[in-house]
Amino acid sequence: MKFTLEITKPESGSNLGFKTIYFNAFKINIIERYSGKTTSKFYHIVIKLRTIEDEIINTKDGAGRIKLKESDYQAYGQLARALTSYEYRNKLVDRKKIDDDFINFILSRMVGHYQL
Repeated sequence: MKFTLEITKPESGSNLGFKTIYFNAFKINIIERYSGKTTSKFYHIVIKLRTIEDEIINTKDGAGRIKLKESDYQAYGQLARALTSYEYRNKLVDRKKIDDDFINFILSRMVGHYQL
């Protein structure tokens, strides 16, 4: 499945970060809120599934979002750090593998929450 990953780095002094994954028929918004002014520790991570026209697709239980569990923060943090690493930015590693690992992690957390 083809996708495009867009990463918006937090502005200086902000405690929010955004990532968007675009597929052909839908997109996934990831909102990261950090505790404090540094991006080293997550406060919570929210995932929203939207159509390309920006309409929110609700989960099975009617919610418009999914919050990652704290037990997933460490794995998510490692994958997210790989996306912003020096090696990734300068194409010293296999970017496709890192992108695929991140996408697979997000999709694995979402699959049980939506009607397929």
